[in-house]
This record gives sequence, C-alpha cells and structure tokens, in this order.
Amino acid sequence: MDIMEYINENLPKCVAYTPDSDGALIGLPYPYMMPCAYTGFRAMFYWDTYFIHKGLLVRRDLTQIQNDIDNMRYLIRQYGFVPNANQKIALFNSQPPFLSMMMRDYYDQTKDRIWLKDAYEDLVLEYDFWRNNRRTPIGLTCYDTMPLTAEKIVADSKQFRDRTGLLMDAPDEIAARALISAGESGWDMNPRMNSKTYQFAPADLNSLMYAMEDNLCYFAAELGNKADADVWSERREVRAELCRQYLKNADGIFMDYDFVEQKRNEIFSAACFYPLYCGMATKEEAKAARESLCRIEAEHGIVTCEKTEIPGNFQWGYPNGWAPMQMIVVGGLLRYGYTEDAWRIMRKFVGLVEQCYQQSGHLWEKYNVVDGNVNVQDEYEMPTMLGWTFGAYTWFKDLLS
Repeated sequence: MDIMEYINENLPKCVAYTPDSDGALIGLPYPYMMPCAYTGFRAMFYWDTYFIHKGLLVRRDLTQIQNDIDNMRYLIRQYGFVPNANQKIALFNSQPPFLSMMMRDYYDQTKDRIWLKDAYEDLVLEYDFWRNNRRTPIGLTCYDTMPLTAEKIVADSKQFRDRTGLLMDAPDEIAARALISAGESGWDMNPRMNSKTYQFAPADLNSLMYAMEDNLCYFAAELGNKADADVWSERREVRAELCRQYLKNADGIFMDYDFVEQKRNEIFSAACFYPLYCGMATKEEAKAARESLCRIEAEHGIVTCEKTEIPGNFQWGYPNGWAPMQMIVVGGLLRYGYTEDAWRIMRKFVGLVEQCYQQSGHLWEKYNVVDGNVNVQDEYEMPTMLGWTFGAYTWFKDLLS
C-alpha cells in the first residue's frame, strides 16, 4: 500500500476509549488519540496530541479534536493540570502546554461560544498551574516535577542514568528530578540544559506561555469580558519583556536561561524558533533566528540541536530530527514570511518520510535527518506509526499541494 493508504488503515487504530480507570490508565470520558497504532505509547500524551491535530485539521476531523480537548479539560478538573499522559505513573509532571493552541485551532473552525465559555475557565486553571507551580525567581516559567515518593525517586534515578549515562555519582533525588523535568519538557533527553532542566527558563516553554496568555486574551474578548482581556494582554507583554531581558542573546536569538547560575545556554536548537511559532518575536528577532537556521538545517530536515561535544546519550540531539520540531520551525518561518525556507524544509522532510516508508513500510517516531534514514540516537526501541509524524506529513503535503 502507499503511504496514505497506510495512514488511512492505521490511524483508526490510534483511537482508544477507556471511560473507567484501571491499575495503569486514568479513564477518560471520550475517545482519545494515541501516538501509536500497535506497541509503544498506548495512552493519550499531552503535547503529542497537538501535533496529531495538525493532521486531523487537514482531514476536518473536528469531532476527534474536540474529544481530545475535552478529555484534557476533564483531567484539569480532576488534577489541576494536564498530566504527561492519562497514566497513573504520569501524574508527577505535565508536558509543554499546547492546550490553548489546540483550543484556538478548534474555535477558529467552529466559533462555538457556548463550548468556549466553559473551556475558557478550564484553560485558566491550567494557566494557574504553571503560574503557581512552575514560576521562577525571575518571573518566567520553568519545567519541573511534582513532589516525588521515595519509590519514584529510586526508580527514576536509575532510569535516568541507564538512558543517558549521566549523573552517576549525584544523589538519587537530583537524577530523578532531572528525568522528570526533562520529561515535562518533552525533550527527554537533550543536551540543552545540562541535565538541570528544572533550573532553566526555556525559550520554548515561555513562548508557549506567551501564546496561552495571548489566546486567553482573545477568548476573553470573544466572550465579551474586556476586563479579563486587558489582564491577559498585560501579562503577555510583561512576559515578552522578561524574555527579552533574560533569554535574548547578543545576536537577537532567544536561548534558555539558567536562573540559578544566571547565564544563558548557547546551544542553538529548534526551540529557538518557538518565539516565531507563537508570535512573540519581532521581525528583527525572527530574522536573527532565520539567519542561524543553517546551524540546525541538514540534508533531510531540521536536527533537534546543533552538533555539540557534550557527553551523554541524547535522543533529542544531533543527528535526530523529530516531526514536531519540523513543524515548529516551518510554522515559525511561515508566520514571518520566510516561505522559501519553509517550503524547502517541508520538501526535505516529506521526502525523508516517504523514502523511509518505502524501505520499511512504517512511519517512525524520529529520523536521522543528516544521513536520511532511521539510524537514530536512541534510548529505547523506537516505535512505529507515531501520530506526530502523521501530523507533520499530512500538514506539509497539504501546504505543498
């Protein structure tokens, strides 16, 4: 079968319905999308779902999009935040907060103000979670973890060391916190923040928080609540100024900032394009990021991070290219008018996905975008039929057509 036939056959197998909780899963009221059709990630994962939705939007599957959003709203009302996944072991951290962007995509298609009224209140609760539990001394936001049990500390510290080969002599509490905060970032594991994700104000997270404040401003205005809209507008502008104060380097690029050691990380990565994707960057700042694109653009797409000599096993590093990062970079470039660059990257990644499909008969979680194959830097057996690769491929094919 060709690649679209493969997607059509396997995508329905990525939908699950488990209304009742069991020993492992948290029950959800509506059918939900999972990243994998077979083995691998068989639950609803927070940030994966946003990138899956980019493909579902092309297919006009608004019912499934609403189901996923409403499941996340249910989790917020139950736990006060959207967990990493609807798994009981995933209640110690969230993931990159894309819910406001999912809601914006859905609302722009439906203009359903009745749905929006309650959804807006749930989104405010998620915002409060990040504001109250992940606030840094400099006023920006970080990834971290919820309080850990002794059993969790032992298990996760071992997992971190086994996966990365790092922090071998550090206390178990530090290694466990390193694992879970990296998991909350979605980039588990990466060379960006030196295994200290929890003491950085990241460029990607604070761009997403800016987008959440921007979307809450828009939703409040749509609901006729000018007072709330003014509050969100002010918070959005305060965050943008703090990002420029702490994250922006001399070249005009937003980098992760270590608020403990009071210095910026200088590893250029796909995360540097989040300010473009979320609309926080000025034209000059977008130009600065675009001029450094060559540091992460490879023969077959975007590498997650530029090549470094930092020791460790990092699947969110060179030479791996992940579908969501292709989408962030492409979306950011398109937003600021760099269409030729965006089209070039889309063609590269679409070609790579099709080439690897012809060789293996599968879509994959990640790709080697330097060599053009699936010989990737791995920390576990790589699963097939990853939803976000469907999302990127479908979105890119639609734009290119």
